[in-house]
Amino acid sequence: MTVFVPALWIAAGICLFAGIHFTLTGLPRSRDRVYLAFGILSLILSAYLMVKASLYHIDSFDTLRSTVRWQLALACLIYPTAIWFFCLYTELKRWYPWMLGGGLIFAVLLVINIFSPYSVLYQNIVPRPPLTLPWGEVIDDYFGAPSRYAWAYYSAVDATFLWAIWRSIAMWRAGARARAVPLIIYLLLQFVAILQLEYVANTNSRMVTFAAFTFVALVLLMSGALRRELQQRSEALAASLVKLKTESDRRHEVEANLRYLAYHDQLTELPNRLQLQERLDDALKQARDSGRFGALLQFDLDHFKTVNDSLGHNLGDRLLHMIGARISGAKLQSDCIARLGGDEFAVLISGLSADRDTARQQAGEAAAELARQLRAPFEIDNHDLVGSVSMGIAIFPDTASDVDSVLKQADLAVYSAKNEGRNTTVQFVDHMQDDVNRRLFLERGLRHALNRRELELHYQPQLDNHGQTIGAEALLRWRHPEYGYISPAEFIPIAEETGLIHILGGFVLQRACDTLQQWPATDGVAGRLSINISPWQLFAPDFVKTVTGTVNASGIDPRRLTLEITENAFLHDLEDVAAKIRLLDSMGIRFAIDDFGSGYTSLASLKKLPLRELKIDQAFIHEMTLEPRDRFIEAIITLAHHLDLYVIAEGVETAAQQTALAALRCDAFQGYLMSRPLAEPVFFGWLRQHPASFSEQVL
Repeated sequence: MTVFVPALWIAAGICLFAGIHFTLTGLPRSRDRVYLAFGILSLILSAYLMVKASLYHIDSFDTLRSTVRWQLALACLIYPTAIWFFCLYTELKRWYPWMLGGGLIFAVLLVINIFSPYSVLYQNIVPRPPLTLPWGEVIDDYFGAPSRYAWAYYSAVDATFLWAIWRSIAMWRAGARARAVPLIIYLLLQFVAILQLEYVANTNSRMVTFAAFTFVALVLLMSGALRRELQQRSEALAASLVKLKTESDRRHEVEANLRYLAYHDQLTELPNRLQLQERLDDALKQARDSGRFGALLQFDLDHFKTVNDSLGHNLGDRLLHMIGARISGAKLQSDCIARLGGDEFAVLISGLSADRDTARQQAGEAAAELARQLRAPFEIDNHDLVGSVSMGIAIFPDTASDVDSVLKQADLAVYSAKNEGRNTTVQFVDHMQDDVNRRLFLERGLRHALNRRELELHYQPQLDNHGQTIGAEALLRWRHPEYGYISPAEFIPIAEETGLIHILGGFVLQRACDTLQQWPATDGVAGRLSINISPWQLFAPDFVKTVTGTVNASGIDPRRLTLEITENAFLHDLEDVAAKIRLLDSMGIRFAIDDFGSGYTSLASLKKLPLRELKIDQAFIHEMTLEPRDRFIEAIITLAHHLDLYVIAEGVETAAQQTALAALRCDAFQGYLMSRPLAEPVFFGWLRQHPASFSEQVL
């Protein structure tokens, strides 16, 4: 029965299969060379076992000698490769010196093996009679006398074996016991095989040795260990890939959420300003390519602040959400419906007519439909909220060529709609931009006007029924070096909106006090001045302190100063206004109600306030009837006299008006009939020709 030699060939085949498998596995793994090292080692072991198997059936002596030389040459390759593999397997950090040292030693032995007559181990080889194994298998046998280099070969092999034992112990102590066990088992088998070899050598017995089979044991043990590690790594990699995919999906979900949040309003879930800008940019490009117009409809809710203040911000937010839902459900051919922030919304429409006028008409119809939808009541918590919108329309591409310009034009149109009384729709026209530019120019210029001494006071005299001068009204004028005089009707509202009115008011008060100091007395009588006070000045907490400080510092008689306030001053906080007027009245400063009849003054307000004068608005003077008597103006004058108020009519331009007013018992007159507003030097000259005369009622 043939067993031994076929077993060697089977072992060689096992090593060959393992070598091919692990070499192919290790080639792509540049950072993990242990698989490649084991694959190369297995291939060399496979070749060694094939040569070993062929030794037992040799036809000639020359073949025997050549085969022995090949066997030992392969052995000289096995051990340095094994050192390389063991270094990597046991995770030796500084493995290059061991690899180089072992490789150098066995390289020398390999060279000796090549150039020796027989091999590095034998100085001669003698064939023996065939050996019959216990199970009847017959194999060839030979005997070789040791060469003088045999000791070096055996010493190198023994040193490699001892080094492998040291690395196994180090691995065990490092805690990598699962990896150390297969290596230890192999070393134990190798140790048993060495003992058998020593026994055969010492007893000169003729029997086969099983040392070669320890190599296949090494391959089987380490293949199992490496395949187990490879499987564990694959499972770990699969788990990592699953985690990575999960994390990637989560990251994509987070990115999608962030993108959604970046492009949508959280309250209404509508697109926000950023998304509208991108959509508008696309619509502009499409409009240029197609030659068709588009429109941006922007609107604000009228008096939305009142809803927030009276019903709470939570209900206000719900109202905004419902508005977003309603305009989203409206049948508008819109590309984008967006909330810009606060109570501002916008609707983008593209694909309108290629004719500008038709496109404007289509945009107006869409705005009308949108306004109609929003006028329907919103029912929230038993509240029926009915509102209106101020809407602006910007057509593109028209005078606006980019996103910012279109948004700006729509915003200007909304602003214009609010100025027109709200609850209306306005389409942008070019003069709106001119108005805004003019406003910006005035606002910037006004901030520097005081420093540049561009502001000055002009004085319009006031005369009584006898033609005597009773005083004058100081009127602020802005003399711009480039544009000349700018009307107060233009810059005073801007000053009130920007807060500059407090600075301007302080300037007017100081200049008025300076003028009163310089006013020449006539027959021992000095004149009086009235100045206009904005409601915003009156609302300021330090108003009384500012006025008293300026008057006291100037040293003038407080009775010579009259502060004119409009009826709008009573709409803020009547009690606060009344308290301030009483304080200033107590020190002699007079108060007059200006432009009476143009506001919302109630009789109760007039009774509560210590007023001294009433000035009839010039609009009533221009429209008064001369014949018959103007009953409305007569009623105002009669009412004022019953309240002990001195009455001055503003805007008197004709002698007929003056005669009619005098017949109605008006006390004094102011207007172009008496004099235009005069610069200070001219005014003082005018005073010298028209002496002042004051009664106790005036002072």
